[in-house]
Amino acid sequence: MRVARSLSAADGTFGILHNNFSPCCLPGVVSCLVCAPAIVKTIAVRCRHRRHHQIHMSTTVFSDIDWDQDGKQVGTLHLPHSPDDDAWGVIPFPAASIKNGQGPVVVVSGAVHGDEYEGPIVIAELMRQIQASDVAGQLILLPSFNAPALKAGRRTSPIDHLNLNRVFPGDDHGLPTQQIARYVADHLFSRADVYLDLHAGGRTLFIQPSAHVVLAKGMAPELVQANARLAEVFGVGITVQTSNMGDYRTSAGYATLKGIPTLAAEMGMGGWVTGESVRATREATHRVLKHTGVLPHIATVPGEKTRWTRINGGKAYVFAPMDGYFERHFALGEHIQAGQLAGLMHALNRPNLAPEPVYFQSGGTLYAHGLVGHVRAGQNLAVLVEDVTPPL
Repeated sequence: MRVARSLSAADGTFGILHNNFSPCCLPGVVSCLVCAPAIVKTIAVRCRHRRHHQIHMSTTVFSDIDWDQDGKQVGTLHLPHSPDDDAWGVIPFPAASIKNGQGPVVVVSGAVHGDEYEGPIVIAELMRQIQASDVAGQLILLPSFNAPALKAGRRTSPIDHLNLNRVFPGDDHGLPTQQIARYVADHLFSRADVYLDLHAGGRTLFIQPSAHVVLAKGMAPELVQANARLAEVFGVGITVQTSNMGDYRTSAGYATLKGIPTLAAEMGMGGWVTGESVRATREATHRVLKHTGVLPHIATVPGEKTRWTRINGGKAYVFAPMDGYFERHFALGEHIQAGQLAGLMHALNRPNLAPEPVYFQSGGTLYAHGLVGHVRAGQNLAVLVEDVTPPL
């Protein structure tokens, strides 16, 4: 939403510019049908008679879900969008609230990146299968947090080309990706007791199934313990502890910064979906939901003992030194020595040049690597993790 002089500057009136207008009770002032109900901040607006009034500004996002209401509600977040071919349209984001009395509030999201599918599949199952009577507290489900990206099968939104996982806490008056991040931050994370964010490797990454948790210096000890317990309960082979998920602009990093016990997961790779990757995601998700108490009676199977690791700084990454074609000389899960050959960079447009060797700068376990052979300078080729002492 933008605020500007929309009527006569001479008579001192102002208005709110938006897709949906209606006459305000004040003569000569325009207000927004979508935004009027919610209150985040106010601006002074002068009427024809020079008296000061208040108009409330807020997110443009609206929903048919009442987050305070008991029962099962499956609905949509609507983000007003006015592209070239639709003056008064919306971007729909499916969502659900399943609430039953008092108890923990757990938010589960998928498709923060639109080429990662296991999370959306498992969350959609929960939307179909879970009833209010199964819940103690509130389960908030966001199966396609980045709906435009999921529709396009892309990591980032095709509308504004932003990465949802690098814009938190978002901006009510920014681009669409920033707006949906802000709505979730203000209206859903603000009520959450636990946040579970389900990712996968996407179209360009092979990665070992794993949990990610923030365990940063200065964090409250009880939050450190809560995050660590979530990882143990999630029960997959590797947990990567990070200082801030790489960036507090991620959804999981932001939620942790706000004191919410949070776990992010990487449960698939290559942009494909398999029965095994969906099963593993389903089982791990069910374990966490039972652990939180929001689904106290959901059936679970035991997880495996997790191996605690970390990505130890910049030397744990291998990046392409130039544009070219990368010949990989390692495998996922392989133990790597510092100085070991990672592969060869070929300049196929200059076949007279010998390939350039690329080396690992540190040792560890090959945790993730790029999928494509044709790469650009700076593109990630590999990531290593090293073992650390379990925090519990």
